[in-house]
Amino acid sequence: MDLTHLLEECKLYKKKDALTLKLLTEISRLDQQREQNLPKLKKRLIKLDEAIKQFYQYKNLNEGVLSWINSYKQELTNSEEQIKNRFGIELEQEFKKIGLLVAGQYPELKAGLFTIELFFDKGLVTLWYGPKQERLAQCRLLSHEIASNVEKFRQQVGSHLDNEAFLKKLRDAYFRADDTKHGEPLPITDVLAEVAFLLQSQQFWSDPRQDNYKGYSRADFSYDLFLARQSLNKNLHLTVATRANTRRRQDFLWIPDDESGKGTAYSHLQFKENST
Repeated sequence: MDLTHLLEECKLYKKKDALTLKLLTEISRLDQQREQNLPKLKKRLIKLDEAIKQFYQYKNLNEGVLSWINSYKQELTNSEEQIKNRFGIELEQEFKKIGLLVAGQYPELKAGLFTIELFFDKGLVTLWYGPKQERLAQCRLLSHEIASNVEKFRQQVGSHLDNEAFLKKLRDAYFRADDTKHGEPLPITDVLAEVAFLLQSQQFWSDPRQDNYKGYSRADFSYDLFLARQSLNKNLHLTVATRANTRRRQDFLWIPDDESGKGTAYSHLQFKENST
């Protein structure tokens, strides 16, 4: 029995089995663009399976629907496998355009400093900075949309200050956070808060409203520190986080070791004026 024939039979029982007819009608409509609507189709098929079990009084109809459900489930499974195979190839092609290579296995792929977490059952993707360290965004399971979002974050991440200017801000932020002025290691997130404060524009100082506030995230600070460390500045010292310091997100910050996505978690930052 095909879906069209099934719909015609269900219409005979419309008054007593309206939900079955509604779900089959929706499936019929969504199936016209099966790959695009695969998550929605799977959800409705589950609901249909549950609804049918409540209407055993229409034995012949139920047997027909149940037979079709089993057959259609396999069709959706086959379609999902085809999507996964094609998606991987398309994603690699899109990332090559922005100069990144895709590695890893479903459901988590890597591309430079970014992790791509795939949810095929929902048709969605979650993008992360680092190995699932900082959640950046969620987008549709479309290769060009994923690559576009990653490229946008690549262009936006960090303060975009040159190294000398950032180190000056970092130094000022460190000593603002260090009330005792002893130059001791400080929790790295305490320094982050001060850097974010010092990066605000004159417009914010004149009118400190939310609309005038320039966001500066953990990912921004992480990337700025990564660039600053490349300069081998002897005054900047970072303390590798112990296991105890990585239990709570607010106690550490992941910083890349290189552009491939390898990195280290740090708990404290120290800025020495006269390090040798």
